[in-house]
Amino acid sequence: MIRMHGEYRRHLRSGIRVPVILSYANHTIETQTLDISAGGLRLKRPDRVYIRPCEVIDVDFPGKPGMKVTATVTHTGRSHIGLQFNRRRFSENELSKLYGTAPTWQRLTARSKRALWRNSRRFAVFLANTYLRTFVHALARPHFLFAVYGNKQQVGSYFTPGMAKRMPPNIVLGFIRNADMRGLLVASQFLEHELQEDPEKVRLYLDQLQRDYPDVQRIALVGRLPNFAMKAGIEINEPLVDGSLGTRYMIWDVARQMRERPQYSQQTSIVVLGGAGRIGNAVCQDLTGMYDKVIGFDPRYEEDREITTERGTVLQTSSLAYLQDEKLFIGLTHHGDAILELQQHISPGALIADDTHPCISLTARERLRVRQITVEKVVLSHEEFLMWPRMPAWNNRDIPGCLVEALVLLRQPDAGEGDFSAFCQEAEFLGFTGRLISPLDE
Repeated sequence: MIRMHGEYRRHLRSGIRVPVILSYANHTIETQTLDISAGGLRLKRPDRVYIRPCEVIDVDFPGKPGMKVTATVTHTGRSHIGLQFNRRRFSENELSKLYGTAPTWQRLTARSKRALWRNSRRFAVFLANTYLRTFVHALARPHFLFAVYGNKQQVGSYFTPGMAKRMPPNIVLGFIRNADMRGLLVASQFLEHELQEDPEKVRLYLDQLQRDYPDVQRIALVGRLPNFAMKAGIEINEPLVDGSLGTRYMIWDVARQMRERPQYSQQTSIVVLGGAGRIGNAVCQDLTGMYDKVIGFDPRYEEDREITTERGTVLQTSSLAYLQDEKLFIGLTHHGDAILELQQHISPGALIADDTHPCISLTARERLRVRQITVEKVVLSHEEFLMWPRMPAWNNRDIPGCLVEALVLLRQPDAGEGDFSAFCQEAEFLGFTGRLISPLDE
């Protein structure tokens, strides 16, 4: 039930209430919305009505022609019903029309609630990194750190430029727990583009991190941070963890599940977008164990090269022609929205498993959806994992692949010294499972 509720909460909530008519199993019910988003609804549950999760229903908005939607019930509570739309999303124009029908006081209340939550989080981050920083460290007593970075929009959800001037260079943004292991989510004030362009800022970030936390056992580096570190001449040795084994395990587990879906069960090939990268190249080799042919696509390849292994074939190419007949894709590009440069060469019905950082944006996913290309986010899960507050575009119980290697090494320090298969066995034994989920609507 916790997981189901977490999936339901992936939709941003508006607090707008408008009348709707539900139709299912020869029943017609009138009720009203509690929240509206581009991808789902939260409805007031009528008295003596129970609709089971996974039930498919039709939702009609009286007086709004063309806005009828089909949705799946994702969560049912005592007073509400959560829905996720099937093959349909509201456009900005449609949402504006719905919001416009609500009373002014409702719209003001909704905006006030969002502003209150945003400012409350900023204030909490400010306190935790100024007056309460020593107390936070003493209370958390972290075994590990998750070192992250962000773009301007992501950073803005945690603090303002004025707050940043009064806080330390590396900022505590959240608490992480995995079973009895405790950790902190820590970010640099340097933005992603600054770390990419200036190796000295990468050195300052990681050096200060190790000075601030000399006793932590592992420091997991997010996304492209290992690449930035290597460019800066920093050797990734203990306690630093590049996260590659965890990411590879996550993708390997998800790629197996992609092929198990009925519509893709006959697929014998898969494309890795970003196949020439540090992770992408290894992933291509990993996937030859389950696909006859792995296409490593990357503009950096100057010519086609076919590599035959004992388990299968890897084609390294920059030719867009190889994408057109494929249905399964792993997204490992340097930036999620780089996928838009390839959309004209990907056929309808394709599935992209997104493990980019930053991930494929909502706007980009909308454009891909028009071409009937599905995007799902790659995550890992564990029964005893929790991150609070959650990272932008993440559920608080889903684990980034680059963090998992550190979590496994905390349990089994030798797991990173063996081969990839041995690491996979250890991660699976410890309860880490790859999943494909619908991306958060933000």
